[in-house]
Amino acid sequence: MYVDRNLLVSDEQALTVSAPSDYSIDLGAAKAIWRGRPAYMVIIIDTAVATMTSINFIVVTDTVATLASPTTQIETGAIAAASLTANRAPIIIPLASAIGTEEQFLGMYYTVVTTGTCTVTAFVALEPFENV
Repeated sequence: MYVDRNLLVSDEQALTVSAPSDYSIDLGAAKAIWRGRPAYMVIIIDTAVATMTSINFIVVTDTVATLASPTTQIETGAIAAASLTANRAPIIIPLASAIGTEEQFLGMYYTVVTTGTCTVTAFVALEPFENV
């Protein structure tokens, strides 16, 4: 699958503690591309979780690109580390409510329970992603 660099929020981002995504998406520009079509945050586990208990994947928005004071839009809730294996089916989050926000930037926040390691890639797709 081709992923537009402008829709990428994490690119094999190493997670060791709770943190925002490495990148954010400018919703001002993105909304013009999406034009009301459904959009999805797609999260891929690149390397399996080691020593963490769980991760909560949170779609956030903010007024600044660094996601310094993020507003939670949607979250998965804690997902047990045992199910976060490399090459598992992607985690897909519909973005309807996040796109309607007044804040300019969209990204992810990863809440890690118990310090450990894992790498993730996350991006916005305009069609549901399927593992084939």
